Amino acid sequence: MGPYCEVAEVAAELNIVVATNNEARLQACINVASTEIDHHLDDANFTAGELDPGLLNRTNINRAIEWWKAPAAYNGGVGIPETGQLKTPQSGFERHAAALLPLKVSWGLA
Repeated sequence: MGPYCEVAEVAAELNIVVATNNEARLQACINVASTEIDHHLDDANFTAGELDPGLLNRTNINRAIEWWKAPAAYNGGVGIPETGQLKTPQSGFERHAAALLPLKVSWGLA
């Protein structure tokens, strides 16, 4: 199904320029994020005809950015103790899965 965004879109959100030394990594982050989205959609009773391309696009961009920044947060946060450390979210993809809930067509209840 995915990816749901382009390399240039993720680069723009990161305020970087797409170049030969970062294009493959950007695409890899997009691909991993879209795989997570597709896996979630497969498991959650979604219908392809009812998917919102704008919501899928933003979710793919947001998650790809997290994958891009993941190496900087390998220890659970970004920054150093002397100046403060921002903790990374502990939920992984679940926050993004919640954003996709408006696309769900069945809750498994009869």
